[in-house]
Amino acid sequence: MSTPPTEATGAGLTARLPRNLGLDRRWGENPVGAARLRESLGSSRYQRMPGPAVVVYRIANGRHQQTGVVVEVSIEDYRAGRIRQHEATQPERERLLEESTEASGIERTPVTLAHSPDRALRSVTESLTSTEPDVDLTAGDGTRHTAWFRRDPELARAAELGLRGVDALYIADGHHRMAAAERYATRRHHLGPDHPAAFTLAALFPADEMRVFGFHRCLPVPRDSAARTLEKLRSLAVAERWEEHSAAAPEPGVVVVRFAGERHRLKLRPRDADGHVRASLDIVTLDEEVLPALGITQASCGTGPPESCRHPADEAVLLVAHPPSMGQIMAVSDAGLVMPPKSTWFAPKPAPGLFLRDLTDPA
Repeated sequence: MSTPPTEATGAGLTARLPRNLGLDRRWGENPVGAARLRESLGSSRYQRMPGPAVVVYRIANGRHQQTGVVVEVSIEDYRAGRIRQHEATQPERERLLEESTEASGIERTPVTLAHSPDRALRSVTESLTSTEPDVDLTAGDGTRHTAWFRRDPELARAAELGLRGVDALYIADGHHRMAAAERYATRRHHLGPDHPAAFTLAALFPADEMRVFGFHRCLPVPRDSAARTLEKLRSLAVAERWEEHSAAAPEPGVVVVRFAGERHRLKLRPRDADGHVRASLDIVTLDEEVLPALGITQASCGTGPPESCRHPADEAVLLVAHPPSMGQIMAVSDAGLVMPPKSTWFAPKPAPGLFLRDLTDPA
């Protein structure tokens, strides 16, 4: 039997089939602490994969599902811009994630990467998902996680062919984990480009299967000044008009304002059509024009109801911008630009602890 390929390089992109990977065979509490995390990888709960294998991963919630492949991507591709970010990161979060990895030597959540749809990769996922999964688990929020893995030379070659056709990857979920992995790799550059530390675990999904949502901006304001805040919003230079409306979701060019059980619509003036797509994004206008005009340098971000960000002495004003499309995200990334932190969130997400990857074993 021929040896399955373990690495694919196409258009400058390097990826390889996972090694040193443990796959959770049942759902349970995620291990807490570095020592317990390392112990769990050797327990009967995890099925250790012997050498490189093709791994297909499907996440489903309600009527939505996305199916992709789990691989190891090169940190060098991230440095070179072949793995592209669209949001700015916060150094403190990067540091905390790096410290966690330093303590355990284990990766427990793959970075979610989107790519342009590829027929060869889709053929691989369809081939495996027509069989019984090796893992089939449902999380508490109803999200179903299924995974298949095979050590099959022919299937591995097909996966390699598909990976060669991918010229760029786009970070969907895991900007901080990717940055922390780069820090971890930098501290171990002396171990060489083939060491596990030179790669990070990633789940690659076709861009046309991804769901993009937006974070709201939460403004807790004193009760006696909430009305003044709303009046300021109405009179902003970027505001074309203010409408009383019951619509729950924003539309392109509209920021929904939620306050005291009421909903309003702030229609934004059209932005410069000659500028880059980034300048036309509602979330950019919100963070870089609306909030500064209100005298706010930083607002908390979230996805919950107004009550989730209210302080006892304050009222919560929520500003909800329409999220960018996947095409807009990719265009911003391709231009080497970034959106404000917490501009987007993708759901459903990979399950923490379903995959554990050992970064310390070069085998």
